Amino acid sequence: IYSVFGVAWFSDPTRLLPAVRSRLTPGRVFAFSHRPPVEGCYGCQASYIPRGADEDPLVVKRWDYTPQTWVEKLRAAGFSEVSAQVIAAPEGTRRVGTLLVNGRA
Repeated sequence: IYSVFGVAWFSDPTRLLPAVRSRLTPGRVFAFSHRPPVEGCYGCQASYIPRGADEDPLVVKRWDYTPQTWVEKLRAAGFSEVSAQVIAAPEGTRRVGTLLVNGRA
């Protein structure tokens, strides 16, 4: 199972990780990526997405953790061979890298 800037970022990991683990057969991998957390802003964070001029912004929750915390969360959910790393942004104008996390069932 692979999630690119998706379900693993926008779902409560205490519910998501056990559910994913229960669906994977032994040896299969769950991998996900999203932006690294802003230092000091860990756990459930709120994002506000602008909508129309007459509408309030849409509130979207996301879960941000350090790579080590993601490793601990996956292990606690029953994954093995877990790794998490921040891949630096490519040369150019981008300044934010990508967090890549994976674990084996």
